[in-house]
Amino acid sequence: MTMFAHKGDIFQSVRDGFAAVAAVADHVKIRHDRIGAYADSLPPAPPENVFDTDHHFIGGAEDTAAYVLALDAINFGSGYKPLMVKEGWNLIAGSIYFTVSTRLKNEFETAAPWNAARMAALTDDDCRRVLALPRGHYSDEFVGLCRAALNELGTAVAGPFMDYVPTTAAALAAKLTTLPHFHDVHEYKGMKVPVLKRAQIAAADLHLAFGRLGRDLFPDAGNVTMFADNAVPHVLRTDGILEYTPELAAKIASGTYLPSGSAEEVEIRACAGHAVELIAARKGLKALNIDHILWHRSAENADYRKSPTHRTLTPFY
Repeated sequence: MTMFAHKGDIFQSVRDGFAAVAAVADHVKIRHDRIGAYADSLPPAPPENVFDTDHHFIGGAEDTAAYVLALDAINFGSGYKPLMVKEGWNLIAGSIYFTVSTRLKNEFETAAPWNAARMAALTDDDCRRVLALPRGHYSDEFVGLCRAALNELGTAVAGPFMDYVPTTAAALAAKLTTLPHFHDVHEYKGMKVPVLKRAQIAAADLHLAFGRLGRDLFPDAGNVTMFADNAVPHVLRTDGILEYTPELAAKIASGTYLPSGSAEEVEIRACAGHAVELIAARKGLKALNIDHILWHRSAENADYRKSPTHRTLTPFY
């Protein structure tokens, strides 16, 4: 089985995996003939990317690192969102991300920032209280995933968070990827494909948060890939850059959940990632910038909410 060895550049291993999947995908096609015009139509720069203090905690270096790593340990649940809303979860600004980030911010501000020992000892009830989650089948499942991911992180850190944080974004992503709930690597046609959405976004978020503290944390922060989830692939499909087979399109239209790691789900994420690389190269921007432009389209333009994204119950996004 082929594994994309990063040899010091874990981000290139993700890019190599994206390209390898796109080259042999059965269910998703990139419209290469449309990349140029599409790239040219995008704005010349992304919206300002700031770690806003309305929805995020900023304290001293240690507490900020604890907050960001805790947040990105549980920065998932897009597939669970509609199910938990039906069970009574009240979202902030209609966003699962802002709900989690703001609830966690409130905990750090009104109770106390979590150290590694506290994180390792959190219970399901602690997580339910902090996130203000109801009881219900999917909410209970989500709570359990959050608790397990936070316990795992706290155990791995085992001391000061700043001692755990290395000197580069690549090193942090590689370190986090060794943890099961960050190990976003999938088998596909004899290959092990690393996607690493949350490990990469943790590095990017830490860099942004420390920018608020006047510190340029990671010199390589701009080298991350697209954060492959369900939002940007949906934008690319809606805009005609990705095409799905009729069978896959019908599943998504009907609300059928795609299993995490299935061929269809891996192809959606990897082909979107490779398309973003092609668009970024044409535009002369970083993949991170294209991801940010397209994510804002998804969040701010109601046209993209007229059709459903793909749904997957997963701790990876």
